[in-house]
Amino acid sequence: MRPALRALCACAAAMAKGRSRASAAAVEKARRAGASRREMEECALMLMLYAGYPSALEGLRVVNAAWPGRARRTSEGSVAEWRRRGEALCRRVYGPAFARLLPAVHALHPDLAVWMVEHGYGRVLSRPGLSVVERELVTVAALSALGWERQLVSHVLGAARVGAPAAAIGEALSVGASAAGIRERAVAGRTWRRARSHLFGGAAAAHGSGSRRP
Repeated sequence: MRPALRALCACAAAMAKGRSRASAAAVEKARRAGASRREMEECALMLMLYAGYPSALEGLRVVNAAWPGRARRTSEGSVAEWRRRGEALCRRVYGPAFARLLPAVHALHPDLAVWMVEHGYGRVLSRPGLSVVERELVTVAALSALGWERQLVSHVLGAARVGAPAAAIGEALSVGASAAGIRERAVAGRTWRRARSHLFGGAAAAHGSGSRRP
């Protein structure tokens, strides 16, 4: 993983945990490594999906304090466009599991299924500013820090499906786990073992991919 992206993952993980000082240090590191302010803003905005509005608001406060500048409003499109983009990205991330995804979320609550596709994937995760691979790695880092195992497994597999190398996924898991506690690190370790066995050829990936163990 390039140093700037690693720093962005570290920043997202620290922001998700509400650690302002660590977030500010990661913002500075990302800036020195060549990340753009737009990339940093996108990391904070994404946290709305994984850690809630408070995390996104406080994360952006950290960004504005550590990296003065002015964010610009983007052209967001229509609800129909969000739906189209959201479904397309969901299919890429979930692969063969996509057919089961929407009915499962709909069973939890039909409104949540609509919000996930239109808002989460169509309006937020399909925005310009970060690539799909970069967004999935940032997502892995944030979910690793928070210890949401079911969602973490989905996005580790999703990161691989959209083209993230095994080494980068393992690194994102490690970055997120390092911002968390014992329980979250255990979740990251289990997730990595499951994903490695499912997608990366088990022991061969552990020895041949150059990936880091969480």
